Amino acid sequence: MLRKALAAVLLALLPACARAQSASPDLHGYQSLLDQYVCRIAPKGEPFDTRFDYEQLYVDEKIWTLHRSDRLGQLHAQLLAARPSAMTPSERLAWGINTFNFLVIERITVSLLVPGRGFHRYKSVDQIVAPGGGFFTGRVAVVEGRNYTLEGFQRNFVFGDTTTGSGPRTPVQDPRVLFATNPGRIGAPPIMPRAFRADSLDRQLDEAMRTTLALPRFVTVQVNPPLLFVSDWLGRNRADFGGTVPAMLDFVQKHAPHAVRDGIRKAKLTGVSRFLDANPLLNQKDHPKVIMQPAPGGDSVSP
Repeated sequence: MLRKALAAVLLALLPACARAQSASPDLHGYQSLLDQYVCRIAPKGEPFDTRFDYEQLYVDEKIWTLHRSDRLGQLHAQLLAARPSAMTPSERLAWGINTFNFLVIERITVSLLVPGRGFHRYKSVDQIVAPGGGFFTGRVAVVEGRNYTLEGFQRNFVFGDTTTGSGPRTPVQDPRVLFATNPGRIGAPPIMPRAFRADSLDRQLDEAMRTTLALPRFVTVQVNPPLLFVSDWLGRNRADFGGTVPAMLDFVQKHAPHAVRDGIRKAKLTGVSRFLDANPLLNQKDHPKVIMQPAPGGDSVSP
């Protein structure tokens, strides 16, 4: 009895943050997944960019024959066993970003191939019909007893909007969080190769934002004639940057690379000249096509 009483007293004396940390999942398995399948595609010296190798993960997990992935299933259970209600705000946001990105990876990988088309894969997440319904609107997770779609999970745990219904969400308090998640599209921010962590979240969010804004598909300045091209992805989220095009321009001028800011200043640009279509295609790493080589005797060799 004395030991139990002493243990209860010690637990009560623990700092609140220390108790909250126990609600966060172990990220080693998720980081291992990122290490193995997030691929840098930009040559050295060019803006950092990534793709994810869903195809290789599909093959490695033998999903063609098993129709499931034990590895992804284990990570799903691990990440979704977390208790966000017991976390600090920074822990909850880091967990929300990591879990959303994982759920996208899991949903794409398991549903990668078009039914009845052999090894023909979907070209975009917008085409995927996954278990439970639409890609973003079908149920994907249960958190503390409540069901979530991808859309609802991101809205609640990443954007911090807990309002119900399908109306417009409230603007995020920190626009940098927009750059931390990727819904499986090339036109969205690149997947960052490191799992987000509460103790380095501010630095990581800043890095994700600046990495994205350095990509020409997001912001490009043309000096002669003076034009500013901005991704429609930014345009669709303008409410988070102040709600107007001038406010969005101010955001770009503040956070884009020096070369972009200098170009805007030299060209005396005061607004966005054109919004560029955000590429909706799947952010799958390209694999080189196998070149058919003639075999001795003139027969071709299968790849």
